[in-house]
Amino acid sequence: MPHTLRLTVTALVGLVVLAVVGAQAVSVEPAATPSTVVRTSETTRLPAPDAPNVVVFLTDDMRKDDLGYLPHVRNLLMKRGMTFTEAQSPHPLCCPARAALLSGQYAQNNGVHHNSGAYGGWESFDPSSTIATWAEDAGYATAIHGKHLNHFDADAPADPGWTNFDILLEPATDFENFTFFDGDSFNDDYVTTRLDERTVADIDTWAGRRPFMIFANHVAPHIWFPESAKGDGDGDRGGRLPPAEAAYAHALKGITPRAFKDPAFNEADMRDKESIVSGRPKLAPRPLKRLNLARIRSLLSVDEAVAHTVAALERAGELEETYIVLTSDNGYALGEHRFTGKDRLSDEILDVPLVIRGPGIPAGTRSARTVSLIDLTATLAQLMSLTPTMTIDGEHFVPTLRDPEAVGLRDTMLIQTGAKDPSARFPGWAYRGVLTQRYSYARRINNGPTAGFLYDRRQDPHELANLLSDERYRAVRRELERRYRVLADCSGTACNRDFGPLPRPRPAR
Repeated sequence: MPHTLRLTVTALVGLVVLAVVGAQAVSVEPAATPSTVVRTSETTRLPAPDAPNVVVFLTDDMRKDDLGYLPHVRNLLMKRGMTFTEAQSPHPLCCPARAALLSGQYAQNNGVHHNSGAYGGWESFDPSSTIATWAEDAGYATAIHGKHLNHFDADAPADPGWTNFDILLEPATDFENFTFFDGDSFNDDYVTTRLDERTVADIDTWAGRRPFMIFANHVAPHIWFPESAKGDGDGDRGGRLPPAEAAYAHALKGITPRAFKDPAFNEADMRDKESIVSGRPKLAPRPLKRLNLARIRSLLSVDEAVAHTVAALERAGELEETYIVLTSDNGYALGEHRFTGKDRLSDEILDVPLVIRGPGIPAGTRSARTVSLIDLTATLAQLMSLTPTMTIDGEHFVPTLRDPEAVGLRDTMLIQTGAKDPSARFPGWAYRGVLTQRYSYARRINNGPTAGFLYDRRQDPHELANLLSDERYRAVRRELERRYRVLADCSGTACNRDFGPLPRPRPAR
């Protein structure tokens, strides 16, 4: 990055943070000296002469509204690219969501339903055909830095397709004491800093020599599980607040979670909710406020990493030939519907941030097209001219990257969560349903016909009134159930259908 532009970026930080939350500016320093990285595979195939580079920043449990606190993301990605306001995680939990992104497939096809158990965990995923292997076949240099699906055995072989398989070993959500697959171990350190420098190191190595695809899988803002913490591996129980890098330990004091302004926060009446959640008590705001602040502070270091990557790409002359993506594996509830966490099919958990900057993308644009992580996989494959070696379920949205008003074929998206219980009537599944532009619908698979929800988001954008038993919506419910059954075992293009108009709800008497 030229010296004058570096000064401009640093100055913008203070202006944006002050405008958003009235806090101190975030400084940007050059990334640290890169560590030695292990190269697990090489390819000699020549890529297309116009092959673009791709850098994906994948955060862990980031809410869509967290974007407002990240000045570099706002100025270097959002103002220079396209923001998707209706991006979704099709399976909002770490391991299944990441498997969906790597494979471009729903869980019924890639086999990963949960973080652990008989139907989950990294062992359930077959890495032999992923966006990494397709990119390697096309002549790309490839790297994955940071968190894998969730856990990973240090004695297991590297996943195929990655030139640099640079993942974190267990515990993969320890911010301060951590070990990489190549054996590099750090104590009393900060994981985001190391992921930042390792990402920049690959750009410096490959720029000008061959096109590259880099996944920078950051830990922030996930709950912190140090080596001493005893988490259950599936949620946030037993964890601690994510620690901030020293530079941001006192940033943004006094901010209030945006969730507090949502009518769904500590929802007043939960009696219409399914029985397994209807009895939840209200949550104390103060711990949620501390959690929100810790999450945002941890993301400020990811924001800085984005600035370092943009600077490295510009320094190497690769910025205008690179698609830069920022997204998350899932969203996160901060007290909406009296819940904190993920692995549920409510709006704030399904919603993920998605910003893309790159060649041909109009600057400062927004798209309301509903897209999912598997669509992102299909889109990257299209942009990179890759040939998937298996059937993928996503619908690429390249036309929308050229024109934000462009829409796709699909009008109904499959959404689901998994379960570990192998003895259930429908093993491996918890909630399954569909999302349309207007409705959210799902059933708890093993708990009878009244366990589930139907929300009319046009009338009820905060999902307060469960209409599953409302006779006015009987025809709507039947059609959404039919669409779910059509999509439940879908594969490939069959997952992306235009079902046509839905029935109208009957008017109230």
